Amino acid sequence: MARKGERWLRERHEFETNEDPYLTDAAPAGEALCPRCHAVFRDKRWIIDEEFYEEYKDTDFVPKILCPGCRKAVDRYAMGYVYLSGPFYEKHREEIMRIIHNEVERARGNNPLHQIITMYEEDGRTVIETTTDHLAQRLGRAIYRAYKGNLTFRWSEGDKLVRIYWER
Repeated sequence: MARKGERWLRERHEFETNEDPYLTDAAPAGEALCPRCHAVFRDKRWIIDEEFYEEYKDTDFVPKILCPGCRKAVDRYAMGYVYLSGPFYEKHREEIMRIIHNEVERARGNNPLHQIITMYEEDGRTVIETTTDHLAQRLGRAIYRAYKGNLTFRWSEGDKLVRIYWER
């Protein structure tokens, strides 16, 4: 609250939920496997454990369900967009794509729900759709750290969709 003269002004903020509709309320009992990305659900979270996946992928003991990241990718439910453009980008496209793929692998080590849905060309620029807003931010910052340039973040109303523009 702020004071103006003798009256108190009350500021109202509309509460807007930004819950992820793909995160399940009821967790599977025990472990589960994602057949698409090989993530393992264990201890109430999704992790990457290739050894566990290889050991139990052919058995019926562990249920196979799509993780929230893969469900978003299948439905093309993007929560982050990264736009890359400029003459420098055209010259160094392979190097920048290598940085992006390396950063995605690092991010998936922490959280396997971070995935790239698709990459495509549109209006002379490359567009990368991601399953989480955090991955899009991470990709934009990684490219900026490596090559500088102009980096712009544009957030949606509920702060769950982000568009990141990098140009050089």
